[in-house]
Amino acid sequence: MKMLQSAFDHYLEERNSISPAGIQKILDGGRKWSLGTTLASGGSAIFPHTYLSQCGDQVAAVVHGCLDSGADQVVILGVLHQLSEELIRARERELEGEDVTQEGSYGVLGPGVGGDRYWKEEYSLLNFLFLWEKEVKQRGIRPPRLIVRYPSLTAGNPSRLKGVEELKSLAKDSVVVATGDLCHHGRAYGMDPNEIIDSGAAGKAFAHRQIEEALALLRRGDYKGYLEQCGVIRNDSRDTGTLLRYLLGPLKSRILDLRLIDVSGLFHGHPAPSWVAASLIVFET
Repeated sequence: MKMLQSAFDHYLEERNSISPAGIQKILDGGRKWSLGTTLASGGSAIFPHTYLSQCGDQVAAVVHGCLDSGADQVVILGVLHQLSEELIRARERELEGEDVTQEGSYGVLGPGVGGDRYWKEEYSLLNFLFLWEKEVKQRGIRPPRLIVRYPSLTAGNPSRLKGVEELKSLAKDSVVVATGDLCHHGRAYGMDPNEIIDSGAAGKAFAHRQIEEALALLRRGDYKGYLEQCGVIRNDSRDTGTLLRYLLGPLKSRILDLRLIDVSGLFHGHPAPSWVAASLIVFET
């Protein structure tokens, strides 16, 4: 279903509407989880990228964790959404098992390594970068070097992805974290009305169960199975989740927090129910 406006603009407007006191509340809320030690010892985290006002504390938890870890360098993996016809077609070819290695969006993209026309309008890391800047300024510190990357079209074979060797080299000396909204559900996502679950307790239980299944597939290194399951639950961490597992290995994983966020307001006609499972997930050695 078509959005009312680009998600980039929609979420920008939301960030601009939050008062300084509101931003501080979000940053303070992130303190309820302590991730610094986990990240310092080779663990990781996945955070959401929907409404800052509703799950910003989950994002802030990872910002704090990165800064508290003592790391000199942080690699952050962003989701490259299908925001153009070219990107949509490339993803379709990947899902159909076609060779996507000649696609312009194939590989590890980001500042300094190319693919600008694909990630310049990407929004998945903007809430994190916004809170990062606010927290660094508040602490008055020199922050770790922050390296932004957008893996794209892993096709279940992360070891063959263009640019992955450079990413592996960076990861050796870095804290590595990623974003992903691991379950999208409802009318806006073209689902069968008879299969839609509302955002109450049943919906939350469904999302929790499906995300646990996705995490189990990652632990096993079953990349193909993970991609298939991503399609079933509209999990947009196809590439970020895959690369996180490939770079860091079979870490233990836990859902620290999960909440269902109503996103029907993003779409024409406000097609309710339509929700995203905003999840804070930690990976431990």
